[in-house]
Amino acid sequence: MKIIKGDGEQLAAWLASADSRRRADEATAKLQAAAIIEAVRRDGDAAVSRLLMELDGIDIPPTKIRESIDPTDIDDEMLRGSIDLAIERITRFHSGQRTEGYSFDDEGSRFEHIVRPLRRVGIYVPGGRAVYLSTLIMCAIPSRLAGVRDIVVATTPRVASQKEFRYVCGLFGIREVYRAGGASGVAALALGTQSLERVDKIVGPGNRWVAAAKQLLFGETGIDMTAGPSEIVVIADESSDVQMVAADLRAQAEHGEDSASICITDSHQFASRLARVLVPDPRARAAGDATNITVVVTPTLEAGARLANRLAPEHLSIVTGNARAIADLVPDCGSVFLGSESPVALGDYVAGTNHVLPTGGSARFGSPLGVYDFYKRSNLVSLSVETCRAIAPAGGAIAMFEGLPAHARSMQIREEQP
Repeated sequence: MKIIKGDGEQLAAWLASADSRRRADEATAKLQAAAIIEAVRRDGDAAVSRLLMELDGIDIPPTKIRESIDPTDIDDEMLRGSIDLAIERITRFHSGQRTEGYSFDDEGSRFEHIVRPLRRVGIYVPGGRAVYLSTLIMCAIPSRLAGVRDIVVATTPRVASQKEFRYVCGLFGIREVYRAGGASGVAALALGTQSLERVDKIVGPGNRWVAAAKQLLFGETGIDMTAGPSEIVVIADESSDVQMVAADLRAQAEHGEDSASICITDSHQFASRLARVLVPDPRARAAGDATNITVVVTPTLEAGARLANRLAPEHLSIVTGNARAIADLVPDCGSVFLGSESPVALGDYVAGTNHVLPTGGSARFGSPLGVYDFYKRSNLVSLSVETCRAIAPAGGAIAMFEGLPAHARSMQIREEQP
């Protein structure tokens, strides 16, 4: 853990270093992902099978990577009830995001904005350290609410074999699983293989190679975002509970060495207390490694809020006395958690909001995964003769200004009709 003074050269150097490291990691991941994508494009399932052996030491024949699964049950009643609670709360929150098209008539002309669900979606479920049932739930609920018909999940063979994973798939009517993680699984979803029909959109978070593959394949398929390593910024003051803040920082650090756990405070005393609580623990892998936790001390909470907005974090936790007012100063974040009784970890599972969030500063323009990500929109125009002739001269004038006479002629010819 390190403490940084939140003004002057030290802060500037830390920000520059973080940006530089992020760019370097992204560049390396893109080079590696690009090679994997081209192999899958060329050889399909055979390439995925070969990569599973080369990268993970897993031997699965090309014809066995895609698997059809049947609904199953689990014996753990506590887990089953917890999954049901998560589904109920997440469904309730996301139900308000459903939308419909609209239409109107104008002097014999008809205009429609048509909203349709995507036909086929691929959910990527990470499979590194854990079986992320929560990610499957977070992605499946908004897609089903939007009306998506076909859902296929790509994940590691280890995750795909777990009874609990198959149980959750069954709850959402998911019968198709592609047993490949990382960039190769993403490439298979996007491009299709001999055994797998390509999808219209890929959703779900992953490591930097997954994010790189999604970014490179955008255009050949849709993507939700390039969500990479997890991030949390906690804004705290002297009144904040140091044990709770430490627990929240450790929770996000638990995702891996490339995750970012940052506390911003205006109190040197709080920073010192937090540093004592976050002394590296020999059980760090179980408790969250404190070595990648950073504490930044700013002159004021307002200055801290501006820094948080500069970072545009995936998760923002505000545990100060005036949390709501501070939140208004940080519009660029994925999801905000106000008060000590609103830990980010609850948002990862059962609070109701979605945990698939923009990372890497992309919260400046990105949004949480939602029902709106599973729609496509189109426009329908049916003009009357009168409207066409009335507006064609204006369209022709603009076309001529732009140097497109054929466009102008396409409109003018309608005016000349008897």
